[in-house]
Order: sequence, then C-alpha cells, then structure tokens
Amino acid sequence: MSASTRFIRKSKAILAVTVATAGTVAGVGLVTAAPAHAWASATVDITGHGYGHGRGMGQWGAYGYAIDYGWNYTQILSHYYGGTTLRAAAPPAMTVDLTGLDGTGSLTVTSGAPFTAAGVAVAAGGAARITYVGTNAFYVQTKAGGCAGTFGAARRVSTSLITSSVAAPSAVSQMLTECTSQRSYRGTLDLTYGSGATRVVNALSMDDYLKGVVPRESPASWGDSAGGKGMAALQSQAVAARSYATVSNRYSWAKICDSQNCQVYGGAGLNGALIEDPRTNNAVASTSGKVLTNSAGAVVSAEYSASTGGWTAGGTFPAVQDLGDVESPYHDWSASIPAATVGSTFGVGTLSKITVTRNGLGQDGGRVLSVTLTGSAGTDTETGASFAGALGLKSDWFSIKSPVWPVFYLTNTLVRPGINIGEPLGLTGDLPLACDWAGHGVDLPTTYRASTGTFYWRTSFASNAPISSVKLGGPGALPICGDWDGNGTDTPGVYYPQAATFVLMNTSARTASTPLSYVLLGGGGALPVAGDWNGDGKDSVGVFDPRTATWALINTLANGVPRTTFRWGLAGDQPLAGDWDGNGTDTPAIFRGGKHFAITNDLINRTPSYFDYGLPGDIGVAGDWNADHKDTVGVGRFF
Repeated sequence: MSASTRFIRKSKAILAVTVATAGTVAGVGLVTAAPAHAWASATVDITGHGYGHGRGMGQWGAYGYAIDYGWNYTQILSHYYGGTTLRAAAPPAMTVDLTGLDGTGSLTVTSGAPFTAAGVAVAAGGAARITYVGTNAFYVQTKAGGCAGTFGAARRVSTSLITSSVAAPSAVSQMLTECTSQRSYRGTLDLTYGSGATRVVNALSMDDYLKGVVPRESPASWGDSAGGKGMAALQSQAVAARSYATVSNRYSWAKICDSQNCQVYGGAGLNGALIEDPRTNNAVASTSGKVLTNSAGAVVSAEYSASTGGWTAGGTFPAVQDLGDVESPYHDWSASIPAATVGSTFGVGTLSKITVTRNGLGQDGGRVLSVTLTGSAGTDTETGASFAGALGLKSDWFSIKSPVWPVFYLTNTLVRPGINIGEPLGLTGDLPLACDWAGHGVDLPTTYRASTGTFYWRTSFASNAPISSVKLGGPGALPICGDWDGNGTDTPGVYYPQAATFVLMNTSARTASTPLSYVLLGGGGALPVAGDWNGDGKDSVGVFDPRTATWALINTLANGVPRTTFRWGLAGDQPLAGDWDGNGTDTPAIFRGGKHFAITNDLINRTPSYFDYGLPGDIGVAGDWNADHKDTVGVGRFF
C-alpha cells in the first residue's frame, strides 16, 4: 500500500456544523458521538442578555417603557413588582456605612460652615479629626485652615458625632466634607466600631439620602428624554430605592451601605461641586413617602438591576417580559474567555464539556439555573449566577456557543458519495491529513497543530481511542507524511514554503530524531504532496503551485534529481495524491471549491474522473481507510 496525502491550505469559510447533532448536510451524515477530548476551541464563546441579577425592575426597561410606551411611574412599578401596592408611609431615618472609610481608625472632616465635632466647636473653614481608641473612647483634634497641616492637641472624648451648624445646607460649602475622599454629605457623620473594624456612618433623612442615590443608579439625563417622558423612569427608581432602603437593616451600626452591594450612594458633593441633580431631586420630591407594600401591608425589598435582557428573573415578584429593555445597551452582549481559564477557574482541568439547565423564560431558553463543567480533573456544577460571577459575565442569562468539533468525513468509495467513517479529532484551526502510522495498511485521520508543531492521531477509528503525537516543525510549516524508506509505515514530514524545504523524519516516536533528509523543492506559495510516483514502494515528495496549477514531482529524496513537471487543475485547487486503482503507484488529485474532487490514474495523460464530496470550506484528505490497497478521499471540517 502506498501511503499518500497531501496538504492543505487552511479554509477561511465558516460552516455551522455541530458534531453532537445528528442529521445530514448535503448528503454527508454527521456523527452523534461527542469527542472525549479538550474543548474544541481555544476560547469559550458566550452570548448573553441583560446586566445584573434581573430581579424586580430593570432600570433600562423602566426607561424604555417611559419613552417608548409613555408609561407613568405607577404603571412601570406595577409591571415589575406584581402583587404590590403603591402607598405613602412615614420613612425611617437613614444610616449609611461609608464603606470606603471602613477600617481607617479615624475620621477627618472640614466644612465652610461652623460645625461641632465630638462636642467641640470648630470654626468655619476649620477641620476636626476623631480617632477611635476603644469602646466609647475617642480622641478629637481640631485646627484652622482646612484639612492640610498639623492638628492641635488631642482631647479624650466619649462621643464621635460630627454635626453641621446648617440643618439643611443648600451649598456644598455648608456641608460636612470628609477630607480623604473630598465627598460632602448632608446630615451627620459618626465614627463607630463594628464587626472588628472602625466604621464611618452618615445619618440623614430618607429623601436627602435618595438625592445621593437616584442619580448614581439611573442617569439624571433620562429626565429630559422624549419631551420629559423619561422622568417616569427616575420616579420609578426613587420609589424602588426608597422601598429597598426602608426594609434594609444590613448592620448593627447602619441600615445600609453606600456601594452596589446595597445601592450606590455618593453623598451630595464631590471636590467642592454638587453631584445631586435637579431632575433626580424632582423625582425624589414628587414621589416623597411613596413605597411599595405587599398584600399584608409590609414594605417590600424592591430589588432592581440595570438590565433584565428582556425577561425578569422572577422570585419575590413574578417573572414578566420586559419589552422596555430593548433600549438597554446590555440587552445583548458577548464574551470570549480562554478555555484554559474556564477550566482552571472551576477546577476541572482541561475543559471538555459544558451543559446548562434553564428557566425557560425568554430567548435561548432563558436564564441559566445550573452549569455543569467537565474536564480532565473532574466535574463541577455551579449555579448560573455563580458561574457568571466567577467569569465576570454581565448576567446569568447566557448561552455558550457549542464549539464546532473538527471532524473527518471519509468514504470508502469513489463511485458515489457515502459516509463510512466520521472521526472527531483536534482543534479548530488544525490542519487535517491521514497517515498509516502503524504499518497496518490503514491510514488514520491525523491533525497538525502548526502553533506547537505537533501531529496528533488516534490509534484506531474509535472516538475514544488513545491519542498519539509527535513534534516536528512549527509556525509556518505545512504537514505531510509518507513511507520514505519502504518499510510500510508512514513517518512525518513538514514543508516550509518560503524556504522551499522539506524536512522528513524516519520515525514517528514522540521524541524528534535527526531528520532523514532535507529536500529543496518549490518555493513561494507552493503546497506539498507526497506519494510513490514510480511504484518502487517508497514515497517521495512533490509540490503544487496553486497560482499556476503547476506540479513538480521527484522520485527520490535527493536534491538536484530530475523532476516531472506539468500543469493540471486550476488556480486555487488543493493538491492530493493517492493510489486510486491499487496498482502500487500514486497519481494526483485535486480538491476544488471545498466539495469537488478530480482524480486521475494516469500520471502521463491525466484524464480525470470527478467525484463530489464534502461541503464548502472543507479540506480534502486521501488514504486507504479499509486496507483494500486502494486510496479514497475524505474531508476535514476544521472551522
């Protein structure tokens, strides 16, 4: 048997074929067995919808309903918070943990108005520093001239409360400004201790608190949209934030925090400028006291997130379709994460498989309830939320693009198309070929990964057969194989087009050995072929120039030997070679357009027979798949 096959240009066509799906495409059956090897792509490609947990109101959806549907805030809230009633209730005073100051041990404040720090009067423009020294024990220091400079002597006090002399300041200069962050606050500031660290707490009225929340959670500019219709979204935000804050009791020292772990609160000023906004202040004032209550009359925790993606997540409030979310820039999103990162993040080693279960609501089957990852080191199951959080995805509503496993489709006949073997192997972007590595008279599907210079093949056609490999070449190399010494076993070779050089090995052992020979032939964009052109039982090499459809073949692996040259085929064809009639001599073939083979049994006259097999974008291969001493063809679908 004459081992033959050669090259291969990487296809640029894309075809959506999934190995795990049974069916027929253009007369070629697809294999149903999933390959038991690494994830078929270097990345895990993900598409998704929405931003955030999706429970309750979607902020962008509220905006969409306001400007596109003309809904008022009561309609918006009723849609997202099913089973609730909007009513007025006396709001509690708010205490907010300023998380950026946690654990600092002290609090330094200034103001353009007179204020009191731990009972000590501080003149306008002065500053005070309070330091925690133990339970109900603090030091207070003061100075003139703002935050910078040296503070005066410390006095021991039993309180840490800092209060402005202006009860309702209208200007930032009249507020209390924390010296490190340069944020200014309405209400009072206090240094306290809780859960093993010092805390700074801002106490103020509910509506003053909301003035610092609403413009941080929803853009104040929405209030100007669609002739002012967008104000309904800001009013919805104000009611939802008020309800959420009313029932929050996060800590023993404060009801709520200022970060996105609660709801974002920025105070009233920053670097001396007001960061409240008249539009969001209006939304707070026009809904003052309004909260959402359940059927028992209790205020509900009105959760919300940036974007639902088109359906809310359900839970405390019924899941509903969110048509307003089409306005969201996060309505659809995508992410691409290295497969190695996914495998290591969840401790499964080399990733091979991901399966998900969904809630059935919305596009692609809805939000992900669970994710099971399988790899070389085991299996891990995560919730959709924990999977998304670990990888930094925007939401738990996502779909993982099934990688197109590279597959060989091989036929044992040159008479009519018919699938006999389908073999998954390799990664997208590998180059396919076929070689008789064991000398059994059967060519086995093989892939070449140029990035690492590695040939891979299974030891049989079974999809779970062990994989062998050998290294040769690297980036820029094109793979071939052949029986160079006539012992009946193929060994690897590579061709470097720019150097017009073949490097051929006499072993397929995993450790590379000294090359059998270096052969100079071709050049430029030439493509390699290998075959026994004269029937002497030994394969030699040749090249095909796809620009001119010119072949050059040699019968011995020596430089300067006579070559046979001829033109056959068309520009852009892919060259192949095989012993199509079993006479012990290889002759050329070409693969055209990803689906047409032209085969000749005559090296002199080259009268072709034609055979259609494959799909556009496939790469042709040739070999003896059933040990009948006749080569036939196949395709590698590696895109």
